[in-house]
Amino acid sequence: EILRSDWSSDVCSSDLGAVTETINAISEQTNLLALNATIEAARAGEAGKGFAVVANEIKDLANQTAAATADIKKKITGVQGTTKETAAEIGSISTIINDINDIIASIATAIEEQSAATSEIARNVTESSQGIEQVNQNIAEGVGVISEINRDISSVNTSSDDISNGSQNVATNAQELKAMAARLNDIVGKFKF
Repeated sequence: EILRSDWSSDVCSSDLGAVTETINAISEQTNLLALNATIEAARAGEAGKGFAVVANEIKDLANQTAAATADIKKKITGVQGTTKETAAEIGSISTIINDINDIIASIATAIEEQSAATSEIARNVTESSQGIEQVNQNIAEGVGVISEINRDISSVNTSSDDISNGSQNVATNAQELKAMAARLNDIVGKFKF
């Protein structure tokens, strides 16, 4: 589009340049006609005086037209220069816009990559959390097993104490039995015939 509008402005400027050239050529020809009319009016003498006034007016108009045409040509040249500068600036802006589009595309890609990385991190955190929960559950089960083992050990200690007390009772009873057996022996020995 930039090239097309630049081409259109060049075509328009060259068309205007051609028109001013045509006006300038007509002005020069009108000036020559006015000069010829002045010469013919001078030859005509007294009868040509009115015609000489008209020829001078035409000559003045031709000079004014030439001056206006020169001014228009100067302005057209300025417009053409401005148009070229504007086209160059638009080209620069277009390049900057393309660069910005590239940067935006890069940022969008980086954001997509960051989003993927964030999703991966979130998934890893979730998996870690589940792993920690499993470890906590295993520890809780281990604590339960340790408590059960402690109860069993306590029960064994109690049983051991009971066995120890029972052993002492057995020893005491054995002593008493021994003493009774000795007394029985004495009593039986007294009945020997």
